[in-house]
Amino acid sequence: MAAPLRYALTALLWAAMGVIYLPLLPAAMQLLPPVFAWANWQALLADTQLPQALLATLVSTLIAVGGALIIVLCVIAAIWPSDRWQRLVSRLPLMLAIPHVAFASAALLLFADDGWLFRFFPALVPPVDRYGIGLGLTLAVKESVFLLWASYALLANQGLARQHLMLRTQGYGRWQCLAWLVLPQLIPQLRIVLLATTAWTLSVVDVALILGPGNPPTLAVLAWTWLSQGDVLQQDQGLLACVLLLFILGLMMVISALLWALFRRRIPDFQGVRQARPMALPGKILAQFLPGSALLCVGTLALMAKIELASGDTLNNSLWLALFSSGIAAVLCLLWLEYGPKRYTQWIWLPLVLPALPLVAGQYQLALHLWLDGEWSAVLWGHLLWVVPWVLFILQPAWQQLDPRLLLVARTLGWGRWRCFWQVKCPLLMRPILSALAVGFSVSIAQYLPTVWLGAGRISTLTTEAVALSSGGSNTLLATQALWQLLLPALFFLAIALLLRLAGYYRQGLR
Repeated sequence: MAAPLRYALTALLWAAMGVIYLPLLPAAMQLLPPVFAWANWQALLADTQLPQALLATLVSTLIAVGGALIIVLCVIAAIWPSDRWQRLVSRLPLMLAIPHVAFASAALLLFADDGWLFRFFPALVPPVDRYGIGLGLTLAVKESVFLLWASYALLANQGLARQHLMLRTQGYGRWQCLAWLVLPQLIPQLRIVLLATTAWTLSVVDVALILGPGNPPTLAVLAWTWLSQGDVLQQDQGLLACVLLLFILGLMMVISALLWALFRRRIPDFQGVRQARPMALPGKILAQFLPGSALLCVGTLALMAKIELASGDTLNNSLWLALFSSGIAAVLCLLWLEYGPKRYTQWIWLPLVLPALPLVAGQYQLALHLWLDGEWSAVLWGHLLWVVPWVLFILQPAWQQLDPRLLLVARTLGWGRWRCFWQVKCPLLMRPILSALAVGFSVSIAQYLPTVWLGAGRISTLTTEAVALSSGGSNTLLATQALWQLLLPALFFLAIALLLRLAGYYRQGLR
């Protein structure tokens, strides 16, 4: 590629990324002024809902993140590396295809006051959940699938598996192998994933509206309610609640780092003491429970739903927003990996490791000033802020593992940079590109806050309709809407799997 054309492409790439990440600036600027106004803090601290909302947020987040990590460690200790581990991993994409809202809707239909469980067993009395325990447990199950998927790529090291086998043959127990060998290599590489999971759980609104405590709600829902009001004082309270969410996230990071440092001081402890007790039963049960929970979710929604099509506008909006956002994100991320500066790549992860509420508030302020609120293009722009980092999260490891010798051969044949990118790198990355498209599609389908705020209530999607129906609508309509929200990414994942199989058949030399 000629140098002027390459410079022009790089400038366009920077401009596109700048447009997508522009809301980070107004989000930060919005949070600063209320922080220095003592009257706003007095109003926030005087609100009677704050202590209970803060407690529910802390409890649900600790249960969700801690529970997901415990599930993952139990499963790894019990079945990794084995054929059972490979079978579980092969089912992870289908479990990941289930959106959070659909999973939460199924949990609501099963365990609510008028759900199936208490309908079949009327002697049982559902407890009053003021602390978000049900919300935390549901998210722990759902997020454990994502953590397992991230762990699979990190545990694919054959050398690690051989070391694990050596320790096991010497008589050391499963949990000793996990603590001495697996955790020191797994946790440091999972820190970004765990941070993203914690940030998302702290600021989740859609799932909290479905499963969380209602009065008072979690802190994220309370902040969203205040930010949606027309009163300036309440909006400032909402911004201060976002600051509290950021403070809680930072505090959890510090405590986690201290706990990890304390844990690292206690290992390794190679004193020849064997603790060969298997303790594998909980992990084996959980390995069966995770696919079973996905099937239970699908079965519940299918049995309760009506056989009817979703609203045409809702279905079309969800489909085209997901297709456009995942396609644009894939193109931008590939170009960024080729032409973007490597030292700025870590900034692209910011939307994943920050609570979503202040970012969406920044998007909304920009949309208002540009008179774009309520426009379909504004909603698409809002989705890209989260789809782009997730697509890059899939593509970057595969990009870094490309064999440089192939590129060297192509360059010695006189191929330019663009031709090497288009005819060497892209074919080699066909499987990661298709996987990134599937993940980007499901991330866009799951977006609730950007759709509600930037769409100004005029752009409805399957997610927004499902959340709206969960607050008192018909269970049948809720199941129907949630089932469609589940089917759309599942069908897309199925299409991607077929394309991957087809690509593997016709391009066997690139496996």
